[in-house]
Amino acid sequence: MSAPAMRLDFAATGVRPGSASVAVLAAGVISLAATLLVYDQIRSAGEGLALRRDALSDSIPTGEPVDASGRSIADATAVIAGLSTPWGQLLDDLEAANVDSRRNVAILEIEPDREHQKVRIIGESRTLRAALSYAERLQKSKAIRYPLLDSHEVQLKDPFQPVRFQITAAWRVSP
Repeated sequence: MSAPAMRLDFAATGVRPGSASVAVLAAGVISLAATLLVYDQIRSAGEGLALRRDALSDSIPTGEPVDASGRSIADATAVIAGLSTPWGQLLDDLEAANVDSRRNVAILEIEPDREHQKVRIIGESRTLRAALSYAERLQKSKAIRYPLLDSHEVQLKDPFQPVRFQITAAWRVSP
């Protein structure tokens, strides 16, 4: 019992699509074109709204007070705090202490903490004794008070083996 052989002819000739098939195909192409057109219009409108939102969000205040020139009060306060740091006196006292230590100290970094009126000084000296005498000399300065040698470390990788130290101190505001 075997089934009879089946003949399939996928390349039949002479069969033409009917007018209903052509009408369905045409309706599908028109629907696709209309959908793409509507999609493009909606996408363009969305991009326009996004641009307007960005433009408006730039002009809306963020809750921070703003003066007439458009700058925030916090920015102005930071500038005033920076200007109120007695830089002239601080730098003069640091230089005078360096001269008194026979220029054995090199200041690498000065970092102010305006909020607490403190300054952190990082430097290098030829010996630990020079770093200690520098900190001791800073105690006599007019603008710097309570200098404290926080840390020191001998730089062993350097052939001269300098001592890197850190001093923290408060500063005085002169009238």
